[in-house]
Amino acid sequence: MKILLIEDHKMMASSLKELLEKDDFFEIDLLEDLKNLEDINFLRSYDILLVDINLRGFEESLNGLDLAEKILNKDKNIKIVILSGYDLFFYGERAKSLGAYAFISKEEDMESLRNKLREVYLHDKKFFKEKEIIENLTEKEIEIVKLYCSGLKRSQVAKELFISERSLAVMLNRIYQKLYINNYQELMKKAMDLGIIDSF
Repeated sequence: MKILLIEDHKMMASSLKELLEKDDFFEIDLLEDLKNLEDINFLRSYDILLVDINLRGFEESLNGLDLAEKILNKDKNIKIVILSGYDLFFYGERAKSLGAYAFISKEEDMESLRNKLREVYLHDKKFFKEKEIIENLTEKEIEIVKLYCSGLKRSQVAKELFISERSLAVMLNRIYQKLYINNYQELMKKAMDLGIIDSF
């Protein structure tokens, strides 16, 4: 698997390259010239772009999330994994919304990092902290998900919660945004995946 590592700290980049390449499955190139980021065919030649979130060593205003957005606006099929020393939910949330495949902490042990990169490459698997997504929902929002997924109509859910249907619609829209979903079917699947409701 061929990976382009975009990391501004040269010592960190070299160390990570050495550790990953202890497994012969991995071939790591280090980004040497920012101009290469403008060449979409150059980027497409890699199976995964492993991008550090902090890239100010390259350019003061540059960060990995903005770079990922710029690349994915050109080609949504490029696989990007964000690597960060800041294991914060809102960074992972933005990475996921942009279309990245994973948001991985630099504190991750090397074997786990290799396994996740392998899964992204071989099976298009995505890695984000679903538990934190649940924690990002309020108790009221979780209650709405449970009621709505139980088969009740919107009018019935609103009546059960003593709120207007308009208020319910606003709250459902917020829930959909937090869970990165677009419709009722996706809500059902996500709720089961997260353990909010039981699987059938």
